[in-house]
Amino acid sequence: MDEKKILFPYNFTPKDEKALAWLIRTYSEADDVSVTVLHFYPAVPEIIVNKNSVMDRMSSSLHYLRTRMAEEESKMVDVRQKLIDGGFRSSQVDYLYLPKKTDVAQEICAKAGQKGYGTIVLNRTGGVSGFFKTSVLSKVVSSIKN
Repeated sequence: MDEKKILFPYNFTPKDEKALAWLIRTYSEADDVSVTVLHFYPAVPEIIVNKNSVMDRMSSSLHYLRTRMAEEESKMVDVRQKLIDGGFRSSQVDYLYLPKKTDVAQEICAKAGQKGYGTIVLNRTGGVSGFFKTSVLSKVVSSIKN
């Protein structure tokens, strides 16, 4: 039997937590499912720092961003563990924590196509503000093929 591959883009929001709970309720008892939790972070540039006040401040900001990235990756491990605690086997769950290179929706579609994911689990933003801006969900849905 073919394995059903699920891609779950995760952005540390309460709606992502709801989507995670749904994913566990829906798929945790299936033996033929694998889940990859995905997060794209803004890439932090490598900068050679000279000894002056401006560069020292920049170095401090870059250190903060790198610390935050390490914390986020730790949270990705926690999300993976929630899936395991919810009934998935550890061999069924993985995560990808990758630098963002282009638009997030394009990155999701590219990753889904490259690795053969048959299902992408996305949450949707609601409210008036979501009406006026194009969401990742609508971009993915309009871009995905097959």
